[in-house]
Amino acid sequence: MNLYYWKSFWFLFFTIIFSGGITGCQMFQNDSEPLLAIPRQVSYDNEAKIAKLSQQLYIKDLDNETKIQLLYQRAILYDAIGLRAFALSDFTHILNIDSTIPDIYNYLGIYSATNGDYDASFMAFNTAEEIDPEFQYTYINRALALYQYQRYEPALHDILTFYKFDTNDPMRLLWVYLIAEKLDQDKAKSLLIDGYNRLTDKTVWGSDIVAFYLGKISEKQLMSNLQHGVETNYVLAQRLCETYFYLGKYFQSKGNNKRAEVMFKYALANNVYNYLEHKQALFELTQLTDKK
Repeated sequence: MNLYYWKSFWFLFFTIIFSGGITGCQMFQNDSEPLLAIPRQVSYDNEAKIAKLSQQLYIKDLDNETKIQLLYQRAILYDAIGLRAFALSDFTHILNIDSTIPDIYNYLGIYSATNGDYDASFMAFNTAEEIDPEFQYTYINRALALYQYQRYEPALHDILTFYKFDTNDPMRLLWVYLIAEKLDQDKAKSLLIDGYNRLTDKTVWGSDIVAFYLGKISEKQLMSNLQHGVETNYVLAQRLCETYFYLGKYFQSKGNNKRAEVMFKYALANNVYNYLEHKQALFELTQLTDKK
């Protein structure tokens, strides 16, 4: 799920288009080989966009609104290709111009949590909520930080708040389950069943992952279904990042850490840096490695 998939900027509309042919993808798996996409690469097009934005920022006497828009667009591109330090620099620059934009604090909270600085992370998310209580992505990202910090009760409160913004999003439902099961497995299962039954469209991507968790389809069927409607390597990489991460969490909950570790590595292999599943897979993999 785009983490930032789940992010919007109230005064800015900017869409980043990554494209790539599906040629070269391994579109079918057998019992011994995983389903894989070509790992995403930094495209010339995105490098050119960054260069153009950088040139525009050198223009003298830019008004603050234009400067913020250019910095934000470049930061999003940096984030998408995994250059977090460059993205953080641009977000911080924006904050120095305008300290009232919740999405900037949202990003700062994410980066702080990624670096293990949870105090700074919670402070950033709290500031975003104070500025705009309706900025929904604060709740998912703070929930994830709380989840990593093993503060499951406030994490559940935040994820339920986020879920209520769109109860037809199966990815939100999955996170309700993953956090709730840390407190009460039976209640978590009940929430997952009820949420799945209330989905108005069970053909939307992500529903199959919930169905797998509920035992309605097999892992093999899940991997087959994720290919439906896939027309580019980029879309395949996105879906694989999500699917392998949630498979990793599933096997981890069953005590199969070895299998979970493999799934998390597969999730990372797609290089979908701006997906929360990519970041969480890295976190989970680090946790598993530290336990060895």
